[in-house]
Amino acid sequence: MATPADAAALADLFAACSPETVRLRFFGRVRALPAEYLADVLAGRPDVHDAVVAYAYGASKARLVGLASLATPPDGRTAELGVLVADAWQRQGAGRAMIDLLLTRARARGVRRVGAAVLPGRSALLAVLGRRLPAEHLAFSADGPSGVYRLD
Repeated sequence: MATPADAAALADLFAACSPETVRLRFFGRVRALPAEYLADVLAGRPDVHDAVVAYAYGASKARLVGLASLATPPDGRTAELGVLVADAWQRQGAGRAMIDLLLTRARARGVRRVGAAVLPGRSALLAVLGRRLPAEHLAFSADGPSGVYRLD
């Protein structure tokens, strides 16, 4: 779980991401992790915004290489998934491991649906979800594809 002790490491993670990786995750150009998002991630309230991190362990210290979160809206209907992995660590299993952990935790809390939206040409996240969960609704628009998947 992400904790307030991860705040500096999350800033380093953001700095390790290319502008394109940031744009694809946050649907625009941002210069730092959005303050409200960061506060939610670090608040330690999984029922509202569950967040997990991935660390890589090197010779001298651990380095945070990924953040995945599942935000549950007040109506509790469909939790929204987001994943950010540092460029150098993409396609090495960190994102998949964080997603699997979040889905397990969501099921335990009674979450029934998970949704994700991506920009055009970036449907890998939806493919990962589609391999793990039955799709309830898939949509394709000019803004990009999105999906809602059942956890139950």
